[in-house]
Amino acid sequence: MKKSALSAAIKGALGVTSLAMMLPAVSMAQQGLDSIEEVVVTGSRIKRADLESVSPLTSIGAEEFKISGNLNVEQKLAELPSTLPSFGPSSNNPGDGTARVDLRGLGTSRTLVLVNGRRYIPATQAGVVDLNTIPGTLIKNVDVVTGGASAVYGSDALAGVVNFTMIDDFEGVEVTGLWDQTSEADGQKYNFDITMGGNFADGKGNATVYASYSGRDAVFQGDREFSKFALTESGGELVPGGSSGVPGTRVFGGPTIDPDGIPNSGDEFGLGTFGSDGSAQPWVEPDSRFNYAPDNYLQLPQERYLVNSFAHYEIAEGHEVYSEFAFAHNKVPQQLAPTPAFTTVEINPNSAFLDQATRDALAGETLNANGNYEAFIGRRMVENGPRQAVDTRDAFRLLVGLRGDISDAWSYDVYYSRANLDQSNLLNNDVAASRFKQAVATNDAGTACQDTSGGCVPMNIFGAGNISSEAVDFVNVGAANVTSITQEVFQASANGTLVTLPAASNPVGLVVGVESRADESTYRPDSFLSAGDVLGFNAGEATVGSYSSRELFGEIDIPLVEGAPFADSLSLWGAYRYSDYSNIGGVSSYATTLSWAPVEMVKLRTGYQRAVRAPNVSELFLGSSNGFPGAVDPCSAGGYSAAVDDATCIATGVAPGQVGVFAQANTQIESTFGGNAELEEETSNTFTFGAVIQPMDNLDIAIDYYSIEIDDAISVFGGNANNVLNICYTMEKDVNSPYCSAITRRADNNVDNISLLNANIGKIETAGVDFNVNYSQDLDFGIDGGSYLTVQFLSTYLQKFDVTPVQDLPNEVNECAGTFGNTCGSPLAEWQWNTRVTWASGPLTLSSLVRYIGETDDDTIANEGVDPSTLVVPKQDAKVYLDLSAGYAISDNFNVNFGIKNILDTEPTYTGDQQEQANTFPSTYDVLGPRYFVSASYKFQ
Repeated sequence: MKKSALSAAIKGALGVTSLAMMLPAVSMAQQGLDSIEEVVVTGSRIKRADLESVSPLTSIGAEEFKISGNLNVEQKLAELPSTLPSFGPSSNNPGDGTARVDLRGLGTSRTLVLVNGRRYIPATQAGVVDLNTIPGTLIKNVDVVTGGASAVYGSDALAGVVNFTMIDDFEGVEVTGLWDQTSEADGQKYNFDITMGGNFADGKGNATVYASYSGRDAVFQGDREFSKFALTESGGELVPGGSSGVPGTRVFGGPTIDPDGIPNSGDEFGLGTFGSDGSAQPWVEPDSRFNYAPDNYLQLPQERYLVNSFAHYEIAEGHEVYSEFAFAHNKVPQQLAPTPAFTTVEINPNSAFLDQATRDALAGETLNANGNYEAFIGRRMVENGPRQAVDTRDAFRLLVGLRGDISDAWSYDVYYSRANLDQSNLLNNDVAASRFKQAVATNDAGTACQDTSGGCVPMNIFGAGNISSEAVDFVNVGAANVTSITQEVFQASANGTLVTLPAASNPVGLVVGVESRADESTYRPDSFLSAGDVLGFNAGEATVGSYSSRELFGEIDIPLVEGAPFADSLSLWGAYRYSDYSNIGGVSSYATTLSWAPVEMVKLRTGYQRAVRAPNVSELFLGSSNGFPGAVDPCSAGGYSAAVDDATCIATGVAPGQVGVFAQANTQIESTFGGNAELEEETSNTFTFGAVIQPMDNLDIAIDYYSIEIDDAISVFGGNANNVLNICYTMEKDVNSPYCSAITRRADNNVDNISLLNANIGKIETAGVDFNVNYSQDLDFGIDGGSYLTVQFLSTYLQKFDVTPVQDLPNEVNECAGTFGNTCGSPLAEWQWNTRVTWASGPLTLSSLVRYIGETDDDTIANEGVDPSTLVVPKQDAKVYLDLSAGYAISDNFNVNFGIKNILDTEPTYTGDQQEQANTFPSTYDVLGPRYFVSASYKFQ
């Protein structure tokens, strides 16, 4: 390859564009394109020759995916400073088998994912697109537009848009493959693709077909030192801990045991658990807890098949039909430790399963009408095996369209698409709650159940390993849940130019169009789940609903002045969309941007966007289900402070004298989630101001300020479980408030459940600065006597991320910028940046990527005034990751790439009670250590 051609290819492939960068135009010119007739830039539907975006824009070329060795698309997007990592390969709990992108940390449902500028297959009832369904090998480039864009693209674009442009004019046959594994020789990932395409009918048409198979092997938390123990905070340090649901059975508030039968002899203790022989044992913190970590996935296994096709054919001069087809089969299991059975059971005080000291203690307790002792217990069902969930999604999308020219100045585009997704969720090793309780209540000898109906088998839960296989078979149940999602979109638009203003050389551009969209989905839970008769997984109800919209939209781009002194260019852009939703009625969104280049090398731009997001099917109609978010009970010993109102704790169920004294049983608190048909739309106001400076042809610098405010944000009631607890006990301090009413407690003082149904909460505000630099240079040394160097620096400074969780408490704000924890969630570092340096000469390409994630503080420091010195893990340390890769063109048709990711073996900070999972935040930080990859492609001409 000649040096000039190589230079242009590297620029085009690795170029990163931000806020109307002009670098792509330079790249194309160097590739020998004499003219550019029509180019559509993400962020606007207006076709423009100057390649100017109307919002801050980052573009990732196809070469970046190849050289970085990313098999899954979400891993590359998660490296961008403007995104917050979301569900991905390590999202086991929480997780649902999908891979997502989250712009600005505002939530995946507020990031609109497009393919070729059009809506793609929704993978959940929230309308979120699973990035697993997008073929990475076919990506031409990915444009990331941050800030509200619903005036252009419709609902869901409050945080921005991620648009995947796919290769749809391929010629030849290309085979590609990728394999990688960790330095521990585990966690293998592999991928095999074949792409075929060609022109037909004398060049009037082209068809491209793509097929792919991908696999990913499991890694367990027990396979890594930092995650093999569930860490907890005790005595001012991190120690191995875990769950109070233990294989020996935990008894909460049990009677006093006197082993020698002599009162006040000093050997008495409260019954906490049982030895394997049924003997009573005290509960010792944290030694008695169950280590649930080893059974959990650290990397989820995956099996994926993709089939895609793109075709277009010119049916008449200037008129073309086109189509897109996609099919994706994606299977992702999840695995958790065996069922923790937290429930009230009846214990026969004369049971042979118990030792004499326990029988003596129970004889003095109050018994129920059946003569049994009622106890709230935590029993880990290790004999039943780990809980497993297997999510299988079969997705299908078909799009047909017609586009062409109306005149020399106007063109049209009409298309219809239909997307379907069927998901099966198979649950294994669940435990039926009713059968569990029935099997525990046995006769004195332990040979039969007190209630023998249904073939009950007596179950000995008093001591680890004491449950027989027959009893396991009696209580074990599986479940099968089915979700079906359908989305239909029809859109018609016309794009053209109007008059040219006197001081401008380019005409006014205009787009007008109509769109109709219908979303419908159903979730049908298994009968065990819908009845709530399950201990191993969350109880759930059916979710059935639909909504539709009819929309009108338009855009206008007005070049005001061009080529004048102090105004090399001055233009005004505007967009408006009116949407009539079947569930919320009519809403409007609009946007405007003013761009001014006083001289050719400097461009300034300021913009405002008013965006809306309608509530989706999940938010509106989600059936009640239970989850276990992390939270700290302010009434417990671990959460108590001077701000807590003791009277409110007592009024909601804490025993007098136990406020600030009792120990919280688990760091995760059961909560009920569900939809709300009365939800209203979210609205956002986005302001951007930026500048692009090009002091020379091979250097551009972009700086953008953004401010996004979302009002009536849709979230769970109160924002999260932690907020509800804090608002009840430290702010409102009124047992009749809706926040206190949402909390119920058990007899042992612990929170039993928090009702967190969806609601329009207060607002979310975020602001920051993006600073990006791109540099490229021809060098006079290398394999062919020359080489090419590119340096790309992307960074984001997060100035503010404030969440007002309650509309009627506007002064109570959670400050989340630079924090992590149960209130603010995953780390929101104030500083994030990455730098890609690539050197290419002849057939060889060498590249390095340095990624930086700044340190974050425990969110209780900023929001609750907690002294950092009192915290076991007051901060997440800053992390630096280094990836190295190389590519070599063995021939014109045969290319190989290989490299090492996280070569420095940067490990996450050990985290205790504020973690997401695996003692850290695996969506944010690398948890598997160095990875080695190799990929190759061969093209048959």
